[in-house]
Amino acid sequence: MTTDLIYAAVIALIGFRLYRRSKSLLGEQPFVRKRMVRRLWVLAAVLALILLNDTQQVQLGLAHPAHALLLALVASLAGIVGGVALGVWSVRLAELRWDVGVLKLRAHVFIGPAILLLYVLRVIYKFWLMQHLGVLSDLASAAPAVQHALARYDIDPLGAFLRMLVFAYYFSYYPLLLRRARAMQSAAPLALADQP
Repeated sequence: MTTDLIYAAVIALIGFRLYRRSKSLLGEQPFVRKRMVRRLWVLAAVLALILLNDTQQVQLGLAHPAHALLLALVASLAGIVGGVALGVWSVRLAELRWDVGVLKLRAHVFIGPAILLLYVLRVIYKFWLMQHLGVLSDLASAAPAVQHALARYDIDPLGAFLRMLVFAYYFSYYPLLLRRARAMQSAAPLALADQP
């Protein structure tokens, strides 16, 4: 699979997610556990593809990839810490309530879309960079200078930070929200039994 196809698939998934997210921000939505679990699996697959692609590009484009990957790892760890903190905060701001026997969710309006928008802008910049450098399909056929530029881009600290911020946010937000909803669902029969 070529690099541009991988990133096109990522942009399509993120675009679709932004569209769905913007729809779900308009008022309360029914809480659907299966949908959140499915999103977690899709995000895990996308992250695996991105990391595999970036590792290949770094191995092809850099003479000393270990040093560059170490710097990217530090930025990635900062992104993970920031993403988890934002995920916890976002779960605290989300509203879950019972409405006629249906658990409803009102997510925070700004946190998730703002994080995704930052990442989408980064991916758009990557496509601009690829076009500017003349890379159209396969990185292996690109000139060494182009390979080097793309490899440096894929592991730059800001890019690594944003990538891990996005994924850590959703990998913390969804499981914590599922846990909170499970606690509310298990407490619901007790609350209904206490009513006169």
